[in-house]
Amino acid sequence: MSRQAIETTLLLLVGLLLAVATVNDLAHQAHTNHRLNADLATWRRYTHHDFRNVQIDQETLGIGSEREILCGNTTAGPPRAKTQICLVIWGAVQGGVRTVHGGWYTPPHTSDLPARRYGCFGPAGQGRCPR
Repeated sequence: MSRQAIETTLLLLVGLLLAVATVNDLAHQAHTNHRLNADLATWRRYTHHDFRNVQIDQETLGIGSEREILCGNTTAGPPRAKTQICLVIWGAVQGGVRTVHGGWYTPPHTSDLPARRYGCFGPAGQGRCPR
């Protein structure tokens, strides 16, 4: 086998590897986007508010865990200017929404720090509010 044939084969293998990695990454991103859109629909259905400024936290419960915390105002107003409700959401997307497993409230003009949380509800909210 000639040197040119070996180089061509190696370049084709590297190209194939990059193509597979790209397709895998795009599929993962599409799955994540589908899940986050379902999270927003879940928050809107649960709170009966069609607000657009809902914060999605994918890190607190573990990156890659597919468990998110969504926080948004309980009444109309600028972000964090009103009492916030935070929902803990996970599970499969069914009918365009996911399951709410609990949550809590935070006062206006504060971030979602455990010391500021109150009114925890559901199993995911237990132990996440100060005592």
